[in-house]
Amino acid sequence: MASFSDLKELHDRYLDATAPVTAFMAKDSAFLDDAIERMLPSFNKIFSSGGVKGELLIELSYAPFFHWTFPACDYFSDVVLGGSTDQVVAVIEKWRRNEPGALDWSHVAKALCEHQGSSDASPETQNMLRSKITHVLKYDANKHNPLSPTILPQADCLILPHCLETHVTNKDGFCSALKNVSSLVKDEGHLILITCLDTTYYMVGGFKFPHLCMDESFIRQALGDANYVIKELQVFHRTVNQLYDVIDYSSVILVHAKKKIPV
Repeated sequence: MASFSDLKELHDRYLDATAPVTAFMAKDSAFLDDAIERMLPSFNKIFSSGGVKGELLIELSYAPFFHWTFPACDYFSDVVLGGSTDQVVAVIEKWRRNEPGALDWSHVAKALCEHQGSSDASPETQNMLRSKITHVLKYDANKHNPLSPTILPQADCLILPHCLETHVTNKDGFCSALKNVSSLVKDEGHLILITCLDTTYYMVGGFKFPHLCMDESFIRQALGDANYVIKELQVFHRTVNQLYDVIDYSSVILVHAKKKIPV
């Protein structure tokens, strides 16, 4: 298996930041239901129930998958987005500034609004998120402070959509990275984890990228070892019965966990 340095170089050199969005999140993608639509009601309920809110929300992702902050940002004063490469950061910044050619997330914002009963509020949803973003930063989950050299207050909530498993080569590395990013979360703060299970690779832009293969049992153990209590866990089994040459996941897991106070 490739070393971490090789994996980092692979992403830095060959991962087009917009390619995963086009492949898995575009409005005409075969994966859209698995990637967003089926999880959106459950994800939104985590926040609308009233228990997850506060001052600071942080989201980290290997690609510009910041769409999950649309339903979450209403419950926080400030939002910080983290990208794994300089190119990902640049793509997010382009959207934040609403520049020509920026990623189109209108279909996701529209879907969110429809779930909330306001189908005509999509532009307002996107502008609300833009107004709350205070930083767009590069992160490295293998550092004790993943956002170094920037130092932020600890977050009330951290969202990790497809974040760690694409940048580590084994389960020990995942657990170490999880503990590193958990330093960004205050005690009794919340973690929302979204990842694919039983996945070994994904294809974007003509390149085959490795993906750490994990199952539900490992996710539960890793979160427990990182000092979290799982509040809710749901597994959404794959509905795309083709395109296994693009990505070989069996299901997508959504976990809401709460960070324990150290004893």
